[in-house]
Amino acid sequence: MKSQQLGFRDAAAILREYGIDVLGEIVTEPDAAVAAAERFGYPVVLKAATPEIIHKTDVGVVILNLDSAEAVSRAFERIVANASKAGARDTRTVLVQKQARSGFEMLVGAKQDPVFGPVTMVGHGGRFVELWRDTAPGLGVLERADVERMLSKTKSDRVLHGFRGPALDRDAVIDLVIKVSRMMEARPEVNELDLNPVIVYEEGFAIVDARVIVGDEVVHPRATDLSYQRMKNLEAVFGPRSLAVVGASKPGSIGGIVLKNSRRIEKLYPVNPNRDSLLGLKCYEGIEKLPETPDLAVFALAPEPTVATFRSFCERGGRAAIIIGDGFGESGHQDLEDQLVRTAEEFDAVYIGPNCLGVIDNYSGLNTLFIPERRTVKQGKPSGLGVISQSGGIGLELLEMLAGDNLSVGKWVSIGNASGISVPEIMAHMGDDPRIKVIAIYLEGLRNGLQFMEVGKSVSRRKPVVLIKGGIGGGAAMTMSHTGSLAGSFEAFRAACEQAGMFLIEELTEDPKILINVLSILSTQPRAKGDRVAVVSVGGGAAILLADQITEEGMRLAEFRAETKDRLAQLLDKKIRAADPSQRQAITDQITRNPVDLFGDSDDDMLLQALLTLNDDPDVDILLVASYFQVPYLSEYIAERLVEIQDQFRKPLILSPRGFSRHVWDTRGYLREHDFPTYTVPMIKPLSIALEIWNRYGDIS
Repeated sequence: MKSQQLGFRDAAAILREYGIDVLGEIVTEPDAAVAAAERFGYPVVLKAATPEIIHKTDVGVVILNLDSAEAVSRAFERIVANASKAGARDTRTVLVQKQARSGFEMLVGAKQDPVFGPVTMVGHGGRFVELWRDTAPGLGVLERADVERMLSKTKSDRVLHGFRGPALDRDAVIDLVIKVSRMMEARPEVNELDLNPVIVYEEGFAIVDARVIVGDEVVHPRATDLSYQRMKNLEAVFGPRSLAVVGASKPGSIGGIVLKNSRRIEKLYPVNPNRDSLLGLKCYEGIEKLPETPDLAVFALAPEPTVATFRSFCERGGRAAIIIGDGFGESGHQDLEDQLVRTAEEFDAVYIGPNCLGVIDNYSGLNTLFIPERRTVKQGKPSGLGVISQSGGIGLELLEMLAGDNLSVGKWVSIGNASGISVPEIMAHMGDDPRIKVIAIYLEGLRNGLQFMEVGKSVSRRKPVVLIKGGIGGGAAMTMSHTGSLAGSFEAFRAACEQAGMFLIEELTEDPKILINVLSILSTQPRAKGDRVAVVSVGGGAAILLADQITEEGMRLAEFRAETKDRLAQLLDKKIRAADPSQRQAITDQITRNPVDLFGDSDDDMLLQALLTLNDDPDVDILLVASYFQVPYLSEYIAERLVEIQDQFRKPLILSPRGFSRHVWDTRGYLREHDFPTYTVPMIKPLSIALEIWNRYGDIS
């Protein structure tokens, strides 16, 4: 159905079904316009009602302040003439409205997003809505709390609260936005809606103009559409008792690497018609020759044989698969990917991929990566971290960064094109697994954004979900070619995360280390009781930069207690011994202030005593240490001494060794081996996110 704008009568009829009144009367003759004006009472407004003209004021087909029958009649003829000049075919359909009195002009609009479904927005309206760009979106059927959050993102909310004037009817605006969201949910054929301006008063509002565009219905999966059977089948992806590697081959090939990495699975079946055995295991000619139907099959084949063999697997009763190969929708062969989808639907089966790097489940020992373990990181003891990545490369990078911080994962999924199992389904699975404490997601595109938001809202009530999004700006054009998915509107994606209570890290598009530091802090540090941070540095301006970032991120620099300052002054006494007595107190106050600079001639004892002193201060919630281990009086044994006192710290100790020399790396290595975490920059943004998560969920380590 071709999109078209509804006329006033049809648009008003739809809106009135949902309790949204747009006043006015359509006329086609001057006498009828005068009669309508008399009924409404002067002054009135006349405007062309043809949907052929979008910006009516610009072409002179809106005339205000008409206060007599003669003025109305002249205005009618003038509108007809101007509509004709603007190229409209329908020139004599005119809307007569009672002129609304002056007030604050707002916009309430909505659209059907191709990924997220109904998106409703509210903010500053009027003629300059595109210039001010002061609107905020919300997804799906909105609740009052959702609209409150949306309004809080706009400057318009300050006006509603009474900025330089009386407070306006904010409750009426919230009610209107909720009604619009319900209408968009119930009427998926309404592709766009603009109520602009909505003139808001101290009591009530007036809707001056309404534009409704209808077209093909836009319908999206909901959280309620998650299939119980699919979710049960998904469990076999992570905890298979038996596994077939279809396309298993010689060492060094993709099939050979997957087979070798999968050796922790007890019942492992290589499938290759050209080999008798691989890695000491009997090879099978095909799926049909296996002694049993495996819980899980990994396909490391070219696209065409993958499609055929996946069907054979499903026909034999297979219900869970990982399809590693590419060459499907992401490279233009959507027909092949559609065949996978249809086969999975026919047999109620699930698959990860295609175009993915594999799956790791350290609880069951599953590892189907096609990266040799000697070239990446060794998997071992599981943690409470669940990682979902739409990009295999970014997922691998995150996996290795975690290992660099001496952290492992519990479950790790490279989801690829996600045509078999979706991101919301994986998130729901990890949300239901009590062993997973934090879920981290790298996402590029979605096919089912509304379901993503609803599942995220359910999961985030129980555990934190931290996300990063590729395809925000220039990368959006690449999303379709990379994973065959849609990037969607980033504003809608941000709204989905906020509405669901998930943590979106927008800065990760620049530095993936931010996410890793969030996960590392949550996994290795005790919960902070507050946001008061003490900064300690051994030499240089690092402490100043960190202090600036702390306040920018909304945390506070701790105010030390008097006894803390006294102990620090005694520790730093040699720094001021030669000073004039009249200046000693001023210098003492300066060097015991937060941030604390221990200077470049600090030794081991000075650093350790300063940390223990601040650890004892009840007004310090977090210790942040920027240390140049390269300075001459910090000994080769400083790492060992830090490990010795580690158990004495009852609050987060965020240690950031500065620099990248061999000595610094060796020191960090020793600390890492002894479970003493260190952090490279950036640290402050991750710390602020960790604090927010602690405040919401408590201690999750």
